[in-house]
Amino acid sequence: MPTITRLPLLPLRRLRAEPNQLILHFRSGKIVRKGAGMAYWFSPLSAAIAMLPIEDCQSTFVLNEHSADFQPIKVQSTISYRIIDAEKAASRFNFSLSIDSGAWLEQPLDRLASVLAQRALPVVRKLISAQKLEAVLAQGSEQVRDAVAQALGDDPEIAAMGLQLVNLVIDQIVPSAELEKALGTPMREAVQARADEAQFQRRAQAVEKERAIKENELATELELERRQQELIQKRGENALLQAQQEAQSEQAQVEAAIARERLQTSANAENRRINAQAQAEADQLLADQAAAAMQQRHQVWANTPTSAATAMAMSELASKLKTIGHLNITPELLAQNFTQFLRDQSPSE
Repeated sequence: MPTITRLPLLPLRRLRAEPNQLILHFRSGKIVRKGAGMAYWFSPLSAAIAMLPIEDCQSTFVLNEHSADFQPIKVQSTISYRIIDAEKAASRFNFSLSIDSGAWLEQPLDRLASVLAQRALPVVRKLISAQKLEAVLAQGSEQVRDAVAQALGDDPEIAAMGLQLVNLVIDQIVPSAELEKALGTPMREAVQARADEAQFQRRAQAVEKERAIKENELATELELERRQQELIQKRGENALLQAQQEAQSEQAQVEAAIARERLQTSANAENRRINAQAQAEADQLLADQAAAAMQQRHQVWANTPTSAATAMAMSELASKLKTIGHLNITPELLAQNFTQFLRDQSPSE
């Protein structure tokens, strides 16, 4: 709104408007000042001032209608318009300002919106009432926008009010809340069915992946068991081979020990045989020497006279008396020996 200030002690007022605010200053029913963004002094006693926005204005209105199948439909639209002839608009609507505050005495933009809604209502009603609900919901937005925009653009009354249509937007065309919920149920159910199907597919894929994982784990366990079996079998074969090698080694050691023992026994037996043979040969030699010595002694004794032999025997006997424990000499033995001794001495006398 424009700003109106007063000076104390002076019957004058000062008005200052923004660049997008068009001022119409009337005096005695005639326009004496006209322009946007004005600032001037005026006398409140003879002034009537109107302010019109020269910027694009927007207005939203809601129309409640029924389709051909008697279903309630709510149409919400936003219309953009511009005041192109301020004097015509000011003559049709009250844009007057309060001299004291600078505010509108009425709400002209609300009245403008109401007039525009009333001008659009017959067009919307005619279009919607000729179609069923589903057709209106499917294609009604574009149809309503085109029809209302053409109707308001061609309406001479709109031009007479100094207005120009800038844009029209159909914000929404919706049925009642219960009907909208009922219409959305099949779609919600279909979406929910697709969601359930997707969830079931995810579960199926998860189960399939789980099965694949289980099969992979089972295959892995079977492979591990097979390898474990091969490892045990290989260990058994290695243990058997090691036992066989150890048995063969022990057998070779035993056979070597037996062979060594046989060789040792053969060597000992050969040594004993050689020793026995040497000992036998030595004993034979000694026996032969003893026999030869005995034979020589016998020959010596045989060639020795009896008296000499007796003397020699007695002499040897005398040398052994200390070692003889008991000796029996019979008179017959002495008599015989002395008789023989005496007989042997007789020829020499």
